[in-house]
Amino acid sequence: MENQIDQLIAWSKELKILYVEDDLALREEVCLFLSDIFTQVDLASNGEEGLQKLSLTHYDFVITDIKMPLMNGIEMIENIKRLYPSLPILVTSAHNESDHLIKLINLNVDNFITKPLQSEQIFRVLHSIVKHIHDEQELKHYKNELEITNQKLKKIAHIQSQSIDLKDSLLRAYQEALDKATIVSLTDKNGIITDVNENFCKATGYSKEEIIGQKYDVLYHPSMSKEIYKDIWSCLLAKKTWQGLIINQTRALTPLYNYKTIVPILDAKGEFIKLISIAQDLTELYKHNEETTKENIERAINVKENDLLKQIPFASALLLDDLHFENHNTRFEEIVNNHVDETLLGKLTTHTLHLSELVNFEEMDYFNSIEAIKNNWPYDGDITFKGVIRSIGHLLEVLVKISQYEPNRYIICIVKQEDFELCCQVQER
Repeated sequence: MENQIDQLIAWSKELKILYVEDDLALREEVCLFLSDIFTQVDLASNGEEGLQKLSLTHYDFVITDIKMPLMNGIEMIENIKRLYPSLPILVTSAHNESDHLIKLINLNVDNFITKPLQSEQIFRVLHSIVKHIHDEQELKHYKNELEITNQKLKKIAHIQSQSIDLKDSLLRAYQEALDKATIVSLTDKNGIITDVNENFCKATGYSKEEIIGQKYDVLYHPSMSKEIYKDIWSCLLAKKTWQGLIINQTRALTPLYNYKTIVPILDAKGEFIKLISIAQDLTELYKHNEETTKENIERAINVKENDLLKQIPFASALLLDDLHFENHNTRFEEIVNNHVDETLLGKLTTHTLHLSELVNFEEMDYFNSIEAIKNNWPYDGDITFKGVIRSIGHLLEVLVKISQYEPNRYIICIVKQEDFELCCQVQER
């Protein structure tokens, strides 16, 4: 977490954000928090005021509430997506606003924080957004570098057209530019590799000595159709240049995403003798997109689970098969916070708290997983047992009920004995 905070502060020095919230006290409190991170934090009390500020100032992203006077957050987001489609938006949502979730996802809003706001949750989501902005800036910088290289090549080409004496210099400049910016390989007309540059070796994991002399199909990835390679060779044998996306594989058999230009080299008689392949490595960009998609899905799932737990009127949490806790509601956190062992709250936050550390129960001392309990439990249905929690100043006698939620995940409720029947009814619903 500390590393993420350091990254967030380092990447946010030049960023400007807009925070839209109608609650004055919350708006000022969050503004103080954000001002320690970002170079500029502007405030608006409703969607209408937020749009007006967006028309006057460039912001790197927007944080907004949903329910606001004059123009609510949904209406403002619809306008923002129309006017500034690529602008990142972070939505702060109360638990009773989950019906807006699908509409926000349809608007391509994939960043959510539930109220009440917690610093760790805010840091985690802000880090994700700012990382995306940082990666986009790095990609833009890379594109600018390629454009500068391209402009230099065009300038060199123009000079060459004026003087034949510059031909050798131009060829050396082309080779240097290609070597620095792209992956280059040469093959003969039979597909045998005859030369590669340093970027090729870095990307594939092969040394020159290992790869030269091998057929190029050693790099073919099994996910690529053989028909694609037939089409490529048909194009090249017709003495035409081929361009497109190819998935190769490295020496370690991991996928390598390349956008390739393959040019047939002809001799003085126009006969096909060699191939030169020039590729841009898009692997990191593909990985970034996959990670972003996975994070967005997990974030949406967490919002739904948080809403579910908040609707249960007892101390409740999601429990893994190994008896460690995941998400939890406020009542559950209060029980942990009142425990005589002050370290338990930190363990709950980092998902390292074990059930046996919170509740003492003799019946289950020898079990280390839910599956082990189920295999030895003499009763049908949900797992129910009595336990004791060592709260500050007293021992709290409770009933614990564990019900299946999904494969390898369970809902656990901790209640007083008189509330047990109501707890069973709630879990069934």
